[in-house]
Amino acid sequence: MLIGFVLLVSACGHDACDALPVSEHIYPTRTACEQMAERIHERRPNAVLLCGEVYR
Repeated sequence: MLIGFVLLVSACGHDACDALPVSEHIYPTRTACEQMAERIHERRPNAVLLCGEVYR
């Protein structure tokens, strides 16, 4: 069961490695997660941020 989306940061950029959660906050929709990623990109344009699904 999908419960939401979590914002992840990739420590390796776009290379194949595990992404780590930015925080413990779970966003209810992918759109809300992507909006937060855009806000972070304003301050940290080089950060590689992803929205990942969270299941229960």
